[in-house]
Amino acid sequence: MKQYISEARALYEDNYHGQFSKNLAEWAIKHMMLKDPSTGQLRPIRAKSAEEVMEILKRNGVEIPDEYMYTAWYLYHMAVADYRKTCKNDEDRANFVEETLMDPDGMPENVLDCFVAKMINAGKPIYWERMM
Repeated sequence: MKQYISEARALYEDNYHGQFSKNLAEWAIKHMMLKDPSTGQLRPIRAKSAEEVMEILKRNGVEIPDEYMYTAWYLYHMAVADYRKTCKNDEDRANFVEETLMDPDGMPENVLDCFVAKMINAGKPIYWERMM
């Protein structure tokens, strides 16, 4: 079965090869929420810059190829927002990023695919032309 993707998404894929661009990671991180344990209300996470996250990874012995930088930035924040019980600190988050991106039988492109599926299921369109 042939899957339809828009011309803009195809162009994005051609340029970013299944990885997050800076714009897409920034947009995704901006919309990440977590439940505040003191109020029970959802609130935006406190985002770190891509450079701060790369420094955290480096400090924790995690080296990733440059082309995965913005995917790693997204994953770090996903660990903050969605994996708070297992990723309690920067070392745990750095390990999560490394294990996800560098999984020997995995595909780093799966991170973007999962994100796209989440957005489709949530009814949130991705304007690919803005993400390049």
